[in-house]
Amino acid sequence: MFPPPRSRARFYGRSTNYTSVAKEALLRTIESGDDDVTRLEGELAAIIGVRHAVAMPQARVGIYLTLRALTRTKKKVILSPYTIHDVINMVICAGATPVFADIDRKTCNIDTREVEQLIDSDTAAVMVTHLHGLACDIEGVAKVCRARGVPLLEDTSQSFGARVNGKRLGSFGTAGIFSFGMAKNLNCLYGGAVVTDDEKLAAELRHEIATYPLMDSSMLLKRAAFCLTGDVLTWPPIFGVSTYWAFRYGYLHGVEALNKRVRGEDAPQIKTEIPATYLRRMTPMQARLLIPQLAEVDRLSEIRAGYAKLYDDGLSDIPEIITPPLRRDGSHIYLNYAIQVEDRHALVRFLMQHGRDLTVQHMGNNADYECYSAWKRDCPNARLTATQVVLLPTYPGYGVAEVQRNVELIQTYFRVHHQRTEPARAAHDAQRSVSVAGVNPAPSRSGN
Repeated sequence: MFPPPRSRARFYGRSTNYTSVAKEALLRTIESGDDDVTRLEGELAAIIGVRHAVAMPQARVGIYLTLRALTRTKKKVILSPYTIHDVINMVICAGATPVFADIDRKTCNIDTREVEQLIDSDTAAVMVTHLHGLACDIEGVAKVCRARGVPLLEDTSQSFGARVNGKRLGSFGTAGIFSFGMAKNLNCLYGGAVVTDDEKLAAELRHEIATYPLMDSSMLLKRAAFCLTGDVLTWPPIFGVSTYWAFRYGYLHGVEALNKRVRGEDAPQIKTEIPATYLRRMTPMQARLLIPQLAEVDRLSEIRAGYAKLYDDGLSDIPEIITPPLRRDGSHIYLNYAIQVEDRHALVRFLMQHGRDLTVQHMGNNADYECYSAWKRDCPNARLTATQVVLLPTYPGYGVAEVQRNVELIQTYFRVHHQRTEPARAAHDAQRSVSVAGVNPAPSRSGN
């Protein structure tokens, strides 16, 4: 029997953050201290290297408000189809038209050549996503957008802190959007920000946000309770004796009641109007949770990049795997290490059977979803990627030994796979060689 692994994911921020939410709710201090939000905005602007930062209740609200401001005359927004489906909904809710651009397989990010081909006279904006902590070709896209006079938005929800040639992601275009949700490398339960050098855009966003009520304390309490429960269940002593075995059993035996609790997105649903529950303001309490985390961002990114180097050393030479590019210059911060394999479920099943805790990426290709059929576009790379990504853990507390064990078992899986497929491939090649030479193989004596 194998020793239990560490959990595939852990929340960033301290567990005490979640108990402090409950304490502040009881003392009714969640809403006090407006200067804390202002301070957070100032620190965010300084870190990213822009003039303005405006706190948001969620990154998706930042996308919605920014696009609403930029799409009053022109309507087309070019973006990757490989993203969470509510990003597409925010484009639609803003009154704009999504135009799907295919992606680069290695990074899972938008392809610059596609952007250049799709820009036309009605293009209101290009929105790139830096997915899985990997910078897209942001300098290339920015150059195209400047040449064509098109605003550029960066969805940097999964890549806070990354740099390209010393310049922070989020600062290359008209605006950058960040997420501080529970699954991100900065976590205040909900939350986000828009950063920009555009004085007019910043003023419009501030004016709009000021009309919203503060984030409801009951929502924050529920999210804090969820995160605290998750922290307890994934704490190694508990995860190793109970949680892991329950979820492993659920995965291997198809127990939906267990599997749905760790799955990401389910079937997408179109939204044409933004839900009223989205239209809130970040609370001062959330700002107080975030501010101490800012100082740790670069240090934790270095740890994840170190894990990525170990994964790359062990997996990049396996021909059946597409691995992400290895960069140690700060441009890739590897929120996860996303590999692509043709039969990802077979790989994950093997790994779970042998004592690992891993999962597939449940995000899909929005360009193929029926609910977005009005904007359907053939994006073959996104279609393939959406069926092949497996997420390998990189959170800082995961540990070198866990990464190495993942690598060893993935190597074993493909070594066994080769042993099974090589004889069949050799027989097929031999028969093909005979046929090409003009000699018909002997007829089979089986059957009639």
